[in-house]
Amino acid sequence: MLVIGEAGAATFVLQSGDREEALAQVDLSSEKLGDFRQILAAIRSRFPGAAATAVVRMPAEAALRTTMSLPLAAQANLAQVVSFELDRRTPFKSDEIYYAHRLLKRDNAAQRLIIELTVVPRAAIDDIVALAERLGLDLDAVEAASPDPSIGASGNLLPARPQPLTARLPNMALAGLAGLALILACTALAIPLYRAHATAGELSLQLAEAKRQADESIRLQKEIEAEIQESGFLGNRKRQAASVSETLDALTRLLPDDTYLTEVEISNGDVQISGITASASTILGLLDQSQRFSDAVFRSPVIQDQRTSREQFNIGAKIVARKHP
Repeated sequence: MLVIGEAGAATFVLQSGDREEALAQVDLSSEKLGDFRQILAAIRSRFPGAAATAVVRMPAEAALRTTMSLPLAAQANLAQVVSFELDRRTPFKSDEIYYAHRLLKRDNAAQRLIIELTVVPRAAIDDIVALAERLGLDLDAVEAASPDPSIGASGNLLPARPQPLTARLPNMALAGLAGLALILACTALAIPLYRAHATAGELSLQLAEAKRQADESIRLQKEIEAEIQESGFLGNRKRQAASVSETLDALTRLLPDDTYLTEVEISNGDVQISGITASASTILGLLDQSQRFSDAVFRSPVIQDQRTSREQFNIGAKIVARKHP
């Protein structure tokens, strides 16, 4: 594993299960790539049995992280559901980033999943892939370190590989079992009459098992389709909820020129803003009268700056969902 630090510094780390051992410090700057290759060759000769593929771990500050609460039914198609949420949960477009997600908590009582979403700009990952090619590394994964070492790194941020065989098994199982049933039926017709009574019971059991497996595959397929339909409400929420960029644009157009913000927090249909203005009550009124916001309230007392005669405020409001025909 290659763990990237600051200012081009990196560390080769040998990973064995949960144990990690630092092997060598390296410099990733272009003029030091020759030294890097020598160190890499030395490590490969020292550990000939190590895996040929490499993992690159980016520093934690290179990634953006957030948590999401999703319905329990979304777990069967979690990757698809998370992709629906990207534009609403991050300030980036989906084609500008690579991302990874993982399950932090499954709350059966509340029927909710707590998911960690890690996002990295696409250009940063592309640079790492290009560097690995120049260095002769067979790159297997790129991950981002976690600010909390107890929960490990983010998971693979590289684009998804082609769909694995296991994802196609339900349809393949149905076709295979149908073929098995046809073969068994033909075999039964070819059996001589004098052996028919002896073998009829065995063939019946085999056909019954084939039918049971086919019925089970069909049942699983129907459950998957039902869960996809159940999680479809997330797509409706995405279409109705204002994006981060739309909310910031609405605030920019609404607030007076003598007002500037020091903090904006957008979460679960709420927005909370802090800043300095000539009249905090004016800001509250503008938010309440706006078609984009409602239920504006002060979250903390207004503070008067005696030196500038301006007011420091902290206001929260609801974001009004977009209306669609």
